[in-house]
Amino acid sequence: MLNRLKLLVLLVAPATIWGILFIVVNPIFNEINPLYFALVRYAPSVIILSIILYFVEGKIAFKPTPRLFFVAAAGAFGLAGFNVIGWIGVSLSNGTIAAIFQPMAPLIAIVISFMLFREKFGWLTFGIIITAFIGVFLAASDGDLSFLVHGKPLGFLLIFLGITMSVFPIILAPRFKDFSVMRYTAITNIGGVIAYLLFAVVGTALGYAHLPSLANLNNVKWHLIYAAIFTGVFPIFLMFKAIKTVGPINAMLFNNLIPVVAIVGSILIGFHVSNYEIIGAAIIIFAMTLHYFNLKRAKPVL
Repeated sequence: MLNRLKLLVLLVAPATIWGILFIVVNPIFNEINPLYFALVRYAPSVIILSIILYFVEGKIAFKPTPRLFFVAAAGAFGLAGFNVIGWIGVSLSNGTIAAIFQPMAPLIAIVISFMLFREKFGWLTFGIIITAFIGVFLAASDGDLSFLVHGKPLGFLLIFLGITMSVFPIILAPRFKDFSVMRYTAITNIGGVIAYLLFAVVGTALGYAHLPSLANLNNVKWHLIYAAIFTGVFPIFLMFKAIKTVGPINAMLFNNLIPVVAIVGSILIGFHVSNYEIIGAAIIIFAMTLHYFNLKRAKPVL
């Protein structure tokens, strides 16, 4: 019973942490460009995690090997894809389509896993993915399909590309059994931070982004503290820990709870929530509950 409770925390905690971020993130973008937000959000956590990794596993954890560089590159590719390219797509379209595309990540991961590793998944998994997608669609769109008409195709494409890129560090994790969860998390995020820095430099040079001032940072200091301390590396560490237990696809499916958390948070702070959002959230909870009780404990894969 205790092991099942620990598993539930591992699966639900990342979605809860990221769901709250969607509530507090809007004021941040009024002060900081998304390129710099990714850097500010992840850099402090990566530094802290790297120091911990050094004391726990020693210098050997950072020994430059082809496998270490590959993990760092996977992190740069996946994290920058989601946190940079995806956000640029949102700026060109809207957040609704991003929320609707998010539950497609497990399905994308299944397709890529089959193409690269010939892994197969059961019909129940597909059914749960489709059910969760319906729930997220209702909750995010609020029953209004006008975003499909007014949205820009380039924005949709960039969001889809960003989500597709984000699954690579996750589906590759089982192939690095010689990396501890802490080491895999640290190295992928180091790669991600390097990519964020490069994007920020290039974006600034092109005039797309501007270095935030101390006044900008101070205006949203509490939002940034939450984003940097809680939503950076920590939930990613929990995600990779869950992958070790139940595998990449099973762990990723629980990210569909993100809009549920956002809806509950909106209710708590006094925002109006529509019937479509409530029905969508109920469908997501049903799908994730069904998925949880049908999980089979897998052999460690990380």
